[in-house]
Amino acid sequence: MALAANLHRRGAVYYWRRRMPAKFALATGANWLKLSLRTREPVRARFLAAQLDATAADLFMTTMPDAITKEQLATLFRKAFLGHEAKLDRVAAFARQEPGFDPVAEMASERAMGWSYRVASVKGVNGRLGEDDHAAMAKAGLAEIEIAGVEECLDTMQRSGALAPSKARIREIIEDVGALPTPGNVARAEPIYLRALGEALLRTRDRFVSDALPYDDLIAALGTEACKVESERRVAEPFAAVADPITVPSVPQPIASSAPPLAPNSAPAGASTVTINAIGVKLIAEKRQDGEWDDKTCRQAEFIFTLFGRFLREEHGLTDLAGLRQTHCDAFDGLLRALFKSVGKSPKDKHRSIRDLRRISEAKKPDERGLASGTRDRHLTFLGQALVRARKAGVAIDLSVSLTEFRARKKKRGRDQRPTPPSTALETFFSLPVFTGCRAWNDMHTAGPELFHRAAYFGPMLAHYEGMRREEFCALSVEDVINSNGEHPYLHVCFNEFGRVKNTQSVRNLALHPELVRLGFLDYVTALLRSGHKRDFPNLFSPSTRGLLGDRLYDELRPAFTKAGFTTHQVRHHFGNALKQQRVAEEFRADLLGHGGKTETTERYCNPIGIKLQLEELTKLPVLTAHLKPKPIRLVPWVERGEIAPWSHASRRRAASSPARRVRE
Repeated sequence: MALAANLHRRGAVYYWRRRMPAKFALATGANWLKLSLRTREPVRARFLAAQLDATAADLFMTTMPDAITKEQLATLFRKAFLGHEAKLDRVAAFARQEPGFDPVAEMASERAMGWSYRVASVKGVNGRLGEDDHAAMAKAGLAEIEIAGVEECLDTMQRSGALAPSKARIREIIEDVGALPTPGNVARAEPIYLRALGEALLRTRDRFVSDALPYDDLIAALGTEACKVESERRVAEPFAAVADPITVPSVPQPIASSAPPLAPNSAPAGASTVTINAIGVKLIAEKRQDGEWDDKTCRQAEFIFTLFGRFLREEHGLTDLAGLRQTHCDAFDGLLRALFKSVGKSPKDKHRSIRDLRRISEAKKPDERGLASGTRDRHLTFLGQALVRARKAGVAIDLSVSLTEFRARKKKRGRDQRPTPPSTALETFFSLPVFTGCRAWNDMHTAGPELFHRAAYFGPMLAHYEGMRREEFCALSVEDVINSNGEHPYLHVCFNEFGRVKNTQSVRNLALHPELVRLGFLDYVTALLRSGHKRDFPNLFSPSTRGLLGDRLYDELRPAFTKAGFTTHQVRHHFGNALKQQRVAEEFRADLLGHGGKTETTERYCNPIGIKLQLEELTKLPVLTAHLKPKPIRLVPWVERGEIAPWSHASRRRAASSPARRVRE
């Protein structure tokens, strides 16, 4: 008989063992939670078991693992399907180059694999074909010999292990759709993933039979152009025929037309329909190829093209851009002014109907509705570029259609939109616990004896002493800190694998201010290199989110910014204003701030300001951190250990899948 509930002894050592609740068992893949108490004393074992019973009861009653939703599963299916279809398209393109390429054999092979994945999605990777599967394949038009081929393919894939899906890939897609990749969620997603692979494989005609392009339409268009050129050539040629005399009637006669009049929004007979989505896809591909748009810009453009296309289709019954009128643009501007401000941030918004978006917006508070003027202007810029691209492609869009008049008019001067904070506000900011000493790495706003070197410490200094934008210093890599090329260290601000800069003018070299050197920034970078980090501020990064690094920094420093009364970008304004008050030339300030020159002389015929000259100008800035004493470099503990950020999905997943560890902690 056990000494107490859930207490057992193996040999001389006592163990605590408890059955997991059903939902936890599904999420973790384990039915029992078992811990060694590492004691041989029964009294000590009873005490520890009682403590663990209480902790487990509290844990199981208050914490339930998040299950993946049906909407997320549907998104997962789309992602897996499109990804595998793209992969199959590439494989088919390479297969056509093989000497013995046989499209019929390729189609038969892919159909057999597709049906095998279908069976596995229902019966598991070890399932066998049943009568219902035979009936389904026969109903789909498969002959007996093809059904036998499916059975043979299924057996071969099971024996080779090829039918088992990649768990890592499933977990990756689960994270992409915003769910936690717990064992339970992976188990729910696996049949969906297998079905997506199967459906992609079964679309063999798209890869091996259907034309890659609408060749008939292209040839017809070429024929029309050829006829037009020939007609113009004939008119231009001189001829010696004598014209018949023209008799002008005394009363103008009406001209009869045998063709019915065209509707206002209809395209000519035989003309193909061109949608905003089709033009958007082409524009995004071109901008990406030319290096003008990065991934974030492409996502923003894709969202607004999809939203505009859905708006035209659902509320105006319009799909062809040739039917676009100014009234449609006016109505869409009204929609943008009525939508909730966070539209587009949720992955679900991309698939919501206009009616659903309006309903959600109406449920929001008045101050949460209406996109900001800057956001509306960005959307209108994307749509304007799409209309230009459509006209370039020959789409006959009404010339009166223009989005310019819908752009917001600036009521303030640029310098008044974000006031420059006074030096006293920055002095207050740099005297807060995050710079002078805090209680712990995760309690940086309470005074204490600890000081951690991180983005919250060096980031505002980089904004003040270097004039860098928030995302510029947040995305710095250790390789961007140059200490071996010349007499003085400098920062190379550029596009890198961790982030982007605003534009090409923002790419620049910045001399490292002596105050940053004094406070240990170079030693901090060296410590990161020793720890194996590539980022200058790894404490801002989480592998499970695509959010801006600067947003994470702002969240960390929000109490400090609130107390001081400004934001990170306003520190950059202070940088520019401080240099101006010291009579630093506008051209020099533009180079330091990453602004383009205003004239051909300053932009084309001059190199940027040199590092040595930069130092002369930077030392004119007020030193607001002189009261801070340099301390030995101390990284945030989990950064030093090379662990994932505690707030990331991956870190929470690890904690959720290790309940034993959580109880011990």
